[in-house]
Amino acid sequence: MPRRCLTLLALLLLLVQQAQAQYTLPLQPRSGLLQPVSQAEPSARRSRSVAPSTERLVLPPLPASAYTEALGRGQMARVYTFAIERPLALGAERLGQYLTDGAGNYSWQAVIRSTGARNVGLRLTHFALPRGGQLYVTAADGTRIGALTEQNNSPDSLLQLRPLEGASLTLRYDFPEGYTPRGEELPFRIAAVYHGFRTWHPEDDDFDTAHPGEPLYDLGGQRGIKGLLCAPNVLAYPQRWAQTRSTLQIIVGGTQASSAALINNTRSDGTPYVLTSAHCVNSLYSITDLAKVRRRAATTVFFFGYQSPQRAGYIRPAEEQTLSGASLVAYNEDSDMCLLRIEGLPKASDGTSLPIPAAYNPYFAGWDRTEQPTLPYFAIHHPASSTKRYNEANDRSLSIEDYDISGAGGRAWWGKHWHVHSWATGTTAAGSSGSPLFDGSGFIIGALSGGGSTCDSPYDDYYWALARSWALPAGSTDRLGGLEPHLDPTGSGATTCAGYDPLGTRFVQRLSLFYPDPATPDQQRLLPTDTYSPQRSILELGNVFSLPAEQRLRILGAYVVFRSTRQLAKTQLPQVALSLSQLERSGGIAQPISQFASTRMGAYVAYDTDKGGFQDLRRATRLDSIEDFFPNPSPEELSLPAGDYLLSLRSASGDSLGLPLLSYSGGRSETDWTAWIKGFDGRWQRNLSLPNGAYWIDLLVETAQPIRLGRSSAQAEEPTRCYAYGQQLFLEGDFTRYTSVELRVYSLLGELIQRDERPFMSRRQSYPIQLPQGNYLAVFTLHHSSGSQERLSLYFTQP
Repeated sequence: MPRRCLTLLALLLLLVQQAQAQYTLPLQPRSGLLQPVSQAEPSARRSRSVAPSTERLVLPPLPASAYTEALGRGQMARVYTFAIERPLALGAERLGQYLTDGAGNYSWQAVIRSTGARNVGLRLTHFALPRGGQLYVTAADGTRIGALTEQNNSPDSLLQLRPLEGASLTLRYDFPEGYTPRGEELPFRIAAVYHGFRTWHPEDDDFDTAHPGEPLYDLGGQRGIKGLLCAPNVLAYPQRWAQTRSTLQIIVGGTQASSAALINNTRSDGTPYVLTSAHCVNSLYSITDLAKVRRRAATTVFFFGYQSPQRAGYIRPAEEQTLSGASLVAYNEDSDMCLLRIEGLPKASDGTSLPIPAAYNPYFAGWDRTEQPTLPYFAIHHPASSTKRYNEANDRSLSIEDYDISGAGGRAWWGKHWHVHSWATGTTAAGSSGSPLFDGSGFIIGALSGGGSTCDSPYDDYYWALARSWALPAGSTDRLGGLEPHLDPTGSGATTCAGYDPLGTRFVQRLSLFYPDPATPDQQRLLPTDTYSPQRSILELGNVFSLPAEQRLRILGAYVVFRSTRQLAKTQLPQVALSLSQLERSGGIAQPISQFASTRMGAYVAYDTDKGGFQDLRRATRLDSIEDFFPNPSPEELSLPAGDYLLSLRSASGDSLGLPLLSYSGGRSETDWTAWIKGFDGRWQRNLSLPNGAYWIDLLVETAQPIRLGRSSAQAEEPTRCYAYGQQLFLEGDFTRYTSVELRVYSLLGELIQRDERPFMSRRQSYPIQLPQGNYLAVFTLHHSSGSQERLSLYFTQP
């Protein structure tokens, strides 16, 4: 018997059950039905009607212990919990008020309030609307679900209504025209109210989640991010970068967040198989009909690269790299195994499916189906539906054991699960379910079913074992088969399979001052120290960076990291445009090498239960630091010569760029990024309010070899540099060894036009020039304290 038998199938968590897609029609409820039946009906017809009953149902506040218990059970089950189920003994027919317009048309209306709730959802049973019947559910703020019609009927007569914001809901049912209800007659019953205790909207400072279907990223409470400090961000472990690339966050039905992993097969052909746990797609075993499990799997959204852009800290990462829709490939309730195939791949012009985009940086992890995996054992997952975290086990060996939670109303699995006794690093939490367990070779050996580890008590987590889900044993109740025909389609009989990198020998890398890119782990990176809020006079912001040698690359897209404001939190994020240009030797800006704009910035893909399909929804812009990604629609291969480049960002609409970008303001780094600004006058200039600083604007590129930014070794030895811009010459560098500098400007005929001599005052000196249009030569003579001299020359053009 395991030391801590923890519930996976807690009945409380049935709240995440999502019934058949809720198709709604753009109909309006009848108007004019304002009179109760008892007053409006002719006396000859009153005998066929019912007496009015309670118009409102008010549920009292929940005790504090209910929240504690719900959070505790959600933590143990490793599936995110956002509401508490409140069953109703009173059927819908005993609630509400019957109304009529006096012309033979009838309606029913009721108000349900769950005191203290932030949002309210419903579960309806005996749901069988007749032709012409229409049901509407309206929140206090006017948000409405409906009309629900006979199209929403399902074989099991169940309907789960998504939560609406606020503590109360108004239900209104319009009977078919001309139909007179007989007795207490409604074509549904209200079986349960879901009392939501987490909000999805950012009007309050204490909100702790995002929108339904968005990575929830719980920020508050002991069970939230603060309770995961022992689980480090994966970027702190660049040696596990391949396995990190394989790990995904999945959201099923728009309500349940879990973890999963891309997994390879013996053909290494990039078939988009995703391994997770069965309870992540069957709503904690509350859905037992295989056809319904298939329909629920089809609602899955896969989030790639949902990881912090820092080794420490919790900048909310990009949510734009998603794929949606899945088919159920292998499924075994006898072990909690599930294998999905991503169906929503991008399409070519002829309609054929393309591979997972390179910008998503996918990796298909290898697997080991033996019962003697190698050390050390580690896990990568999304606890609390947050960024990818890293765990490493204390165990020197693992054994396959029983996992019995039948006493908690769940299941018992006999000899199917790896038992991780103790974590040396990290913990799991709600949202970690379905995450991969790797061995020392980086091969997947299982996926998380449940457990009870915390930072304070990092013990006892259970992962179903590939070794016991490979081929189905005799007498299995599973109807989809095991993993063998899918992960070993060649019939090789292999017991292990190496991982597959669809990029081959190519690398996907972020060119960044801040991002500690695991592809180049030796690169020094800085932490952002400031937030730069553009003034209305500024149209564009940019960085200048150096390539020490010629680079061939494809620009896949761009990242922007900004600090949300209360104003942004209540409005749509603006779309932005990016361009890359080379700085000419004269200091001018060449024509852009690459330009592209965002189209979905501030949006994420979610499954909409009302419309029964996937759509873009507005991303929650809370008062935190947020990262956005937008792709380059034409990522052609470029050849960039060594030199300085300007990477600039502006509003796509041409308005003022109002995004407060994260920035670095401090000493010059080895990468030599520099922050620039461009105002309404159309001139680029260094942003003096960010001395030696830069904005967090990153390019995502694909290259043959990782790029190391900064000057070449020969360039790095130069103590100074000079350049021309506008009506000034500039000299920059380490001047501590020099006493003064002399500037002479010559025409190309050798005529001395301007002379200036001054002591060194700072790391950056400017020299105003007033010259007619033409080409010139500037010569800087640097006088050393020892009496020696050094000269720098610059050809420049005066426009």
